[in-house]
Amino acid sequence: MEFYVDVQTLHDTNMTVIKDEKNQPVYILTGRRGIANDGFFLHTISGNELGEIRQRTVSVNPRFDLLIGGEKVASIKKMFGVWREFIFVSDLNWMVIGNMLANQYHIYHGMKTVTTIASVGTASETILKLDIANPRDVVPGLLVAALLDRWRQANLANPLVRHDVGISYGL
Repeated sequence: MEFYVDVQTLHDTNMTVIKDEKNQPVYILTGRRGIANDGFFLHTISGNELGEIRQRTVSVNPRFDLLIGGEKVASIKKMFGVWREFIFVSDLNWMVIGNMLANQYHIYHGMKTVTTIASVGTASETILKLDIANPRDVVPGLLVAALLDRWRQANLANPLVRHDVGISYGL
């Protein structure tokens, strides 16, 4: 199953409509920002809450809890790898490996791919395409993707982070 998320709209208005491969709206994703209250909520189009991801700790690498149906199903914390970002989603036993600047990720459960996430369609890379194989992974996959983009936006907005644009002056 393929889903498309307009993350720029989510960033600007704290709300976006998630569409399927037929361009039909299927979910509403809302978010909130704050030092201690980052989080996202996923709802059906009719407004029923399906799940949320909520910040639990305040630190350089805060911990987030993933709740589905009001019950905690996983905990997420960002760790830095040598070449790529690495995130472990405990209790679901998911590994997220990807490139935050390129906005491309793969989520694995053991050796199986759970989800692939990639920027598509626009020059500004504001549309995420999620390919989720199993229907039971849709809600946590969409919420994890929203959190990954939030971390990406925070990284891009930080003026102290050096972004190598790949320009060489022949030196």
